[in-house]
Amino acid sequence: MSTGNENPPGYMRILYPLFFLLLFVWFFELAKPVFQIQFSILSGQLTTPLFNYLFLEIGGALLIVLSLIFMVLTLHHFKASLRFGLNENNRGKLINTGIFSVSRNPFFFSIILCFMGTALIFMNWFFIGFTVLAIVSIHFFILKEEKFMRQHYGESYREYRKNVRRYF
Repeated sequence: MSTGNENPPGYMRILYPLFFLLLFVWFFELAKPVFQIQFSILSGQLTTPLFNYLFLEIGGALLIVLSLIFMVLTLHHFKASLRFGLNENNRGKLINTGIFSVSRNPFFFSIILCFMGTALIFMNWFFIGFTVLAIVSIHFFILKEEKFMRQHYGESYREYRKNVRRYF
């Protein structure tokens, strides 16, 4: 059994710094209009808006607000079972009520909504690409987490999976 203390595989030593660099660039690009920063880390081809429609920006803002609502509901229903990662020593109890009766992964769903909202507001290749990469990464993490949940919660998790969708 895994203790959660093993060293990460070699490729992860490259992916983690790359992820944090990309996340830094994402935050920087978000901060540029807020702080009126005139220079860019990225090429203009990646950061030039593809469309400039107010309804897309409003839709993006609504997605971000919806993501925050999902996040608050998720944290409220987690209560004492909040855990980070796939840690056997901190499994918590299987939660299948509240927001978890609608989505098996409301936390990740809220993150996806936030990235999608950001991409709609800024609508450039960088934010669209980052959002696609984030959604794919989150999906693969969810698949790994589902394997963990099946192993540790057994039949109760299998029943839960039959009744509640992965995302929404």
